[in-house]
Amino acid sequence: MSGPDFKRGLVEAAVRDNEALDRRALEPRELPGTRGVRRRRRVSPWSLLLLLPVAAAAVLGYLELNRPEPAPPPEAEVDGGLQAPEVRFTGPPEAVDVGVFPLPVERIVLDPGHGGSSPGTAAGGLTEKILALDIAYRLRNLLDDRYRVAMTREADMNVALDQRTLIANRAGADVFVSIHVNWLPANRTCGVETFYLGPTDDPELAALAERENSEAQGYSLGDLRRLLDGVYAQARRDDSRALATAIQESLYRRLRAENPGLRDRGVKSAPFVVLIGAKMPAILAEVSCLSDAKEVERLRDENYLQAIAEALDAGIQSFAESLLPAAKLTGA
Repeated sequence: MSGPDFKRGLVEAAVRDNEALDRRALEPRELPGTRGVRRRRRVSPWSLLLLLPVAAAAVLGYLELNRPEPAPPPEAEVDGGLQAPEVRFTGPPEAVDVGVFPLPVERIVLDPGHGGSSPGTAAGGLTEKILALDIAYRLRNLLDDRYRVAMTREADMNVALDQRTLIANRAGADVFVSIHVNWLPANRTCGVETFYLGPTDDPELAALAERENSEAQGYSLGDLRRLLDGVYAQARRDDSRALATAIQESLYRRLRAENPGLRDRGVKSAPFVVLIGAKMPAILAEVSCLSDAKEVERLRDENYLQAIAEALDAGIQSFAESLLPAAKLTGA
């Protein structure tokens, strides 16, 4: 039975019940000791009042059944035929220029890659985890006269990838810099490159991200959607790219003086788990590579490690200054 037929049946049943109730209320009743004597019972007005709600319900039901169907939406005639009106959505909001919020960089979190049971890349007795920690200490010493600086680890210890950005988030950091040493099996010539979070279709970068993300702990297949949402999120993408660009330019300019054959591998996006949870501009810098035998020897030199730290310091400073109003930079 269709919807209108079902409603009509309910209303008709209610009307029949009301008529039966009305007849019973008006029928004469025999009183004890008066058998055979018919008396007309006087109907009280109060009993009629009891029937008013039921009658009102019947009227409302009748009106509901006879209510006209709503008119269909207007249709536009196109080339002699009818076409439903076009649905138009507004476009996505335009990106906001961070220049309208001239907020300074005050707190920086440095993330020495790997540590503990995860050595990272290794060659000639050197390991990525020790080199990254050494460079992070040097960089902190350079930064702490201008900024408040913290590190995700200060010793050779395990720190889960998701905990690294969690440390930065809880500290209210303005910048997150993860320091790594690369390995380039396809080309032994050393190069520097800097990453911000995003997807990639480069097989070499996908392999690098897979290698770095292999240390991710506490994640399961059920977390895949959340990880993908983090990779493809647009928030902070422009700020992170700007930070990566400033650091990459500084690394290449400073280290090329020590190694004229150094390759500028550029600024790239890649889906690094260590960057996903960051609520601030965040980058991963591959400051050197242990796949180059000559670079291994340079990394044994403390002066070269200091040069890497100075290059990172200059890049962070350049990014921080880009966020300040021009009048403040010129002293006007």
